[in-house]
Amino acid sequence: MLVKAECSCGNVRYCRSADSMMVYRGGIDPLSLKFDCSRCKPQVTITLLELHPEHLPKRLVIHKPMTVDGKIIWHTERFRG
Repeated sequence: MLVKAECSCGNVRYCRSADSMMVYRGGIDPLSLKFDCSRCKPQVTITLLELHPEHLPKRLVIHKPMTVDGKIIWHTERFRG
């Protein structure tokens, strides 16, 4: 399952729900996560997307967490399912 954070200016960010649970701890409602837009700082709409394995998008870029020096940094990578 993917979490889609979409801003009113058109800025969109995708991340896996499992990755967000690792970072923000399990048991948190994904719709209550806080995402910021670096362009305009508005209200961000969060949507949960369930993808069927046979109909995966080909050019979707997701944000994945990585720990560097004890800090969590989100980097982009191509979604492979």
